[in-house]
Amino acid sequence: MGIRDEIVDLPAMQVGDEWYEVSLQLWHDGTKYAGRLWFAGAGMGEGGMPGRRLFYGSTREDVIDRVGELGAEAQRGQFRHAMVDRRRYLLLRAATDEILNRVRELNAVAVAWRTGVREPEDAERAMDGIESQLHELVDGLREVAGIEDRPA
Repeated sequence: MGIRDEIVDLPAMQVGDEWYEVSLQLWHDGTKYAGRLWFAGAGMGEGGMPGRRLFYGSTREDVIDRVGELGAEAQRGQFRHAMVDRRRYLLLRAATDEILNRVRELNAVAVAWRTGVREPEDAERAMDGIESQLHELVDGLREVAGIEDRPA
């Protein structure tokens, strides 16, 4: 069972005259799977834009099924909601999302270690690596803070 992010490509969707790529960002936080739609295309800037709604399930397939149950019009609604609520500081948001993902990963390793699923030495190495990644991410926040990168 992986704890790192996984991206699942979904069918592209048309909104007005534009086509947008749609994907599902999946992760496991040590207790459940979670996912968020991600949109990329015209007017979104580099990297695209996350949807706001989170989807949960006990397996990755549960999350994928929940997203699949949305249907095309509900997905367009998620897209429109994200566009209205888009952020101005996308680089800072991306860094923040990465920090949160690493914190989830750290927690999942700690849970696996504390419940005996993972050997202490292996867990210690993994947590050291994640902690190092977190320090690098935090050290880089100054470089992206305050930079307005609002899509057109």
